[in-house]
Amino acid sequence: MESGRFGGMVRVRLRPSRTLGGILVASHLAGASSLLLLSWPRPLCWAALVLIGVSLVRNLRREAWLCSAVSVVRLDLEGGGHLCIFRKNGRRQRGSVQPGSFVAPYLAIVRWRLERGGPVRCCIVARDAAEPSAHRILRVLLRHPL
Repeated sequence: MESGRFGGMVRVRLRPSRTLGGILVASHLAGASSLLLLSWPRPLCWAALVLIGVSLVRNLRREAWLCSAVSVVRLDLEGGGHLCIFRKNGRRQRGSVQPGSFVAPYLAIVRWRLERGGPVRCCIVARDAAEPSAHRILRVLLRHPL
């Protein structure tokens, strides 16, 4: 079974997402264009533009194209709020869903924390990055945990 629900759990296999890539490009371009409105010295603006470009490439590789070693390639979410994240480098991390996850028909942002503590992290799942049935079940479990 590629993606789907079994035993109160959803397994979401992620693939590269054009939607997420477009969102990342649009948000970084908005940030870069806002620099033109500031009256900062030119060298500072150029340095900020370089940082925005580096951030865009890093986020595209990690989140949208899934070609970074730390990219999330699979997400297993149980109804009780427990999840397991699988990275491209083979690493597996267990954690729990935190309040404040965002759910929309086209996008789900899962806020989670490792079971041993640490900062809250996010996993972005666009509609075109997963099977439609798995994405739908993921959204339902995030909105209405069992």
